[in-house]
Amino acid sequence: MKIIVHLGQGKTGTTALQESLHAAATELRAHKVLYPQFGHGFIAHHLLLPLCGDPNRLPPWNLETLGGPEAAVEIAQVAWHKTREDIRRNPPELLVLSSEYLFRTAETVKARLFGRLSELSSDITPVIYVRHPVDHCRARLQQSLKHSNRHFRPVHENLRQLIHGTDAVFGRSTELVAFARNELHGNDIVFDFATRFLAPWVQAANLKSLNANVGLSAEALVLLAHLRAEAGGSYEASRHVERLIPQLEALDRSDPPTQPFTLLPEVAEAALRSATSHRWLVETGKLHIPGLDVDKIDGAAPPDWMRSAPPESLFLHDPERLDRLRRSIELQQSTARSMTGPSTASNRRSGLGDRLLRFLHRKLDSLQYLNASAAPGRGVRAEVTEERGVNDPLQSALAKSLAPKGEGQ
Repeated sequence: MKIIVHLGQGKTGTTALQESLHAAATELRAHKVLYPQFGHGFIAHHLLLPLCGDPNRLPPWNLETLGGPEAAVEIAQVAWHKTREDIRRNPPELLVLSSEYLFRTAETVKARLFGRLSELSSDITPVIYVRHPVDHCRARLQQSLKHSNRHFRPVHENLRQLIHGTDAVFGRSTELVAFARNELHGNDIVFDFATRFLAPWVQAANLKSLNANVGLSAEALVLLAHLRAEAGGSYEASRHVERLIPQLEALDRSDPPTQPFTLLPEVAEAALRSATSHRWLVETGKLHIPGLDVDKIDGAAPPDWMRSAPPESLFLHDPERLDRLRRSIELQQSTARSMTGPSTASNRRSGLGDRLLRFLHRKLDSLQYLNASAAPGRGVRAEVTEERGVNDPLQSALAKSLAPKGEGQ
């Protein structure tokens, strides 16, 4: 059995590739190719990180879904056990694993992964797609602003070190591929990966290409950043604001931007000058990167202003369109509130209050019945009637506590 381990880089079409392989897993299996299904909403094999001792490298939302680091380790072990059982029962000819998170993990984690894979096969090939440094900087900034306001690091300065480490762990040179749309087979990551690594088992034309990560416009990203800051900038605020992404994608279609997401010239220059790992790849003949002018790479560190500037200040955007998007979002939110506004919320709270009151009165009836049994001469119904009079303190307190805000105050 041959094993392909696709490690990224991130922002080289990894999600689109994983979506396609995940969707075609059954068809691939029929052709002796196994793309394991780890479950729990994962289309990729990010659970290999907790399996090999690095659960905290998973994004917070993944850990939250899994129940924390310890639970992630247990879930990963179960997923890997099922994969091994699948391989034992019906041995494939090719095993494909994919997680861009693996690339930036420590060599000790990669070594543990290699140890587990070595139990299955001695034919293991690591694969890394590498993007032009300016394009990669732009894509990472775009993705970062889509999901958080955290400080943006402009370059991966240790790309060379990570490639060396991967080579050392796997005991062979990593398969390096330039991620440039016009250089990929079929101008598409899925078609290219299938052509290079899945033949002769699967024809590239049999895999569907999916646009998994829709890029937002510059104005939409700035609006997300502003809304997160206005909501307090916390993790919870970020998760809440993320719910607006589908609406912003729709607005980008109905009111398209006049230009693509573009870094300021000085930002692009800084990203290029510091890309010494890319220059090393080209000068050593390991990889040809289309459009890369290595003469402009001099190893200059990113300027201080680039490290400290608000991320949304690093690219061009149209203030007028930004204002239009904000007004559109505010209008949509206002409409949604009016449809499920105070009257509807009040009805829901009143219904809950009525049900709770009926439940408590049933309990009160039972208690009064027991009291009446112990004190002859006073009927249960009389006591209950007194308790449910106009001045019933229990009902008054409940009615007050369950009333919508602004009512009865």
